[in-house]
Amino acid sequence: MTDRILFDAKIGNWVCIKKGIIDQDTEAMEVARLLASIHDSMDRKIWEFVGKEINTEELDKIAYEITGATYNEKKKSWELKGRKTEQQIASALAKLNSPATTRKINVKGKQALEIAKAYLTRKVLTLLGFRIELDPKIVEKYIEEKSKLA
Repeated sequence: MTDRILFDAKIGNWVCIKKGIIDQDTEAMEVARLLASIHDSMDRKIWEFVGKEINTEELDKIAYEITGATYNEKKKSWELKGRKTEQQIASALAKLNSPATTRKINVKGKQALEIAKAYLTRKVLTLLGFRIELDPKIVEKYIEEKSKLA
């Protein structure tokens, strides 16, 4: 039986189909790219569903406060201006981990609090410029560059 990856999901209007055949000629990074693409799609959907039960907009506001992010009217997004200093990063992480921040999270139950903290942590790290998951677009570029060098 041939190795393969097959991811098929349909929830409401969201449809995600990712598939690939893996043989002896398939590069490891090609497999990584496909898996990262699946993860990227799922990750967005996971937090969308979490947002139906936990107020992620309120968590976003806490993240903007923690990081000092401001709204960019032109880009229609929240961002930190300029290069992030080690001091800004350390300060944001200390605030993220503080009991005062935990008290601001308005959820009921220990598990809901853990879910909210996971969302808030990802949001803060993203605002600080850290991506904690592999970007499939970067892997694609890596594969292209590698093939040009071969």
